[in-house]
Amino acid sequence: MKWKLIVLFASVIGAVITLMIVKVPTLAISTEGTVQQFYFYEEEVEFKIRWRHSVEKEEWEEMFVLQEGEIDLTGTRFKTFGAGVPNDTGDRTFIKDGWVYMTGINQTIGKHLSLRTGEHTNHCLIYGSDEEFNLEKNKAYQISVGQHSLLNSIWYYFLVKLRGE
Repeated sequence: MKWKLIVLFASVIGAVITLMIVKVPTLAISTEGTVQQFYFYEEEVEFKIRWRHSVEKEEWEEMFVLQEGEIDLTGTRFKTFGAGVPNDTGDRTFIKDGWVYMTGINQTIGKHLSLRTGEHTNHCLIYGSDEEFNLEKNKAYQISVGQHSLLNSIWYYFLVKLRGE
């Protein structure tokens, strides 16, 4: 019986150490120092940030991809082409279904992307093909990629789920 307890104890300690050592790639959305949304991610996963432009009052969307542990801006789309919009960004600009697209931007943002939501901008992060996360108005957000221990990742994941996000 004593050996069974020793083996059980050693197994539990080994499992905890493994959970602390093994690192997994993560994407976290935080505001005011609190993680609001948390994803385990794979390379090449796309996410988008959509908002209503404060002057034009039209929706804008920027497309990002997660590559080599960093965030890369790959494209943007918007309804109106006006002042302040660069005319030489990306490899290709075209109109489709009433949207102006600029693709092939391929600008590395890095491990952190900061943004500030407005009173009426209705910011939304779309992860993958359809998972939407609405950002609260008038807040500063940090979107970060990193390598976290499996134990911390599981902890953040459940904290977010328990809050009902």
